[in-house]
Amino acid sequence: MPVTIQVIIHIACNSKSMKESTSNTKFDAALRLKLREMEWGKEEALLKCFIQLDKPIDQSKKQRLEAAGLRVLTSVKEIAAVEGKPDAIRRAANYDFVRSISLSQARPPLQRQ
Repeated sequence: MPVTIQVIIHIACNSKSMKESTSNTKFDAALRLKLREMEWGKEEALLKCFIQLDKPIDQSKKQRLEAAGLRVLTSVKEIAAVEGKPDAIRRAANYDFVRSISLSQARPPLQRQ
């Protein structure tokens, strides 16, 4: 009986939906919504995002993000501004060193009163 339970747990933990749900927890609400909208519309536009890393970015992490299909626009300490297609963003979310990914959004300038 224990072997059966181990097999079920192994299959569940290695399934695609389990991995995707784990990576989705790294996305902010705006990014999750935008990714869903793009899936429904079959849109393939590039998204600009901010990735929070576990430690300051180094050449190795930059190369791995680029290997996932992202273009690193700039970085400061643990934050990297990137651009890429939705699939590349999802792939990057699976990296252990990625803590969170937020959609970059234009904000109106503050008004003086």
